[in-house]
Amino acid sequence: MTGITLVRRVSARHTQKVYPLVRASRLSSLNTLVATGLLGGIFLLSARQDIAPAISENPRIVAWVDFDAAPVRQGVARFREHLKVQHFEGPRPIELKLIGDDVDDPSRRTMVLTQLIATKPALIVASSVNVAKTLLALNTTIPIYFIIQSDPVLEGLVPSLVSTGTLTGYTFFVPLDVKIMELIRRTFPDARTVGVVATDYWLEGSDMSKDLFTQAKGLGLDLKVFNLHDHNEIGRMLEDPQAREVQLWYVPYSEIAFSHGAELAAALARTAAPTVYARRKFLKMGGLVSVQSVDEEAMDVWAKSIANILNGVPVGSIPVMRPKEIEIAVNSAAIAQLDRPTRERLAREATVFE
Repeated sequence: MTGITLVRRVSARHTQKVYPLVRASRLSSLNTLVATGLLGGIFLLSARQDIAPAISENPRIVAWVDFDAAPVRQGVARFREHLKVQHFEGPRPIELKLIGDDVDDPSRRTMVLTQLIATKPALIVASSVNVAKTLLALNTTIPIYFIIQSDPVLEGLVPSLVSTGTLTGYTFFVPLDVKIMELIRRTFPDARTVGVVATDYWLEGSDMSKDLFTQAKGLGLDLKVFNLHDHNEIGRMLEDPQAREVQLWYVPYSEIAFSHGAELAAALARTAAPTVYARRKFLKMGGLVSVQSVDEEAMDVWAKSIANILNGVPVGSIPVMRPKEIEIAVNSAAIAQLDRPTRERLAREATVFE
């Protein structure tokens, strides 16, 4: 994969990175950036949380729009430190404010963003595809910087990762599904049937590698898709006769994995088949392997891009950035239950043990 490198043999302390700033696409709760409060009237009653105290009477506002959750506030507090060390031209200071609300509700989201635009912030950070698309629909001239997990080109946000049009940003999306199938083939050479726990949105393709099913077939793998529409289907999934044919499970990071990950992991742990996840946190829930993109410098990238925009660099000239490293984490307790040849194959692939 061009431009992608593997993280080799680093410690868990260095690679256990959780980004509470970004959620799986179309998710309705948790793990994103937000401040407590509501928007009211013409001024933002964002309860400021205070990411930073007002530095002057007339600061330039960077408004971060998201849900209200403790991990989000903690993440933004960390991001504030990255933003503070940037160089900003002009006498007016920069103030980071979080705007918290139910941004999954379309009518509420439109109202919140309309009121936000009226306050004329210097830049708006869109923490989801829906926020970014609503801002585009409102035809605002305020610069927009998005931070998402899906493919911004397939989402229709930008024409390409290089020529970004009226907005730019950062995506954690790196198409790894095919690489994961190749890993499965190398480490489980006898496996033929892989159960894929998916959702409608994931199957639409914005979070999925192109030609995944064709590539998997070429590797001799038969992908059995278990398309879950809500968490009530998790238990029933294993009652499907096809589930008994599954030799190995693959769980991409879709809405169901984000919102009901613990329940899903518990169900799959009751099967005899090994599980491969797209997020490392699932190893603590019994998963065998996780494969994901990682970027220890992500917040620096966001801060530098936002500083460039506020210093006058045209938004469309700043390319969309994404991680360039892949982490393959292996559950030390789970691997011990496997036969020796499989343990050795997995050990050669691992970049870190959990």
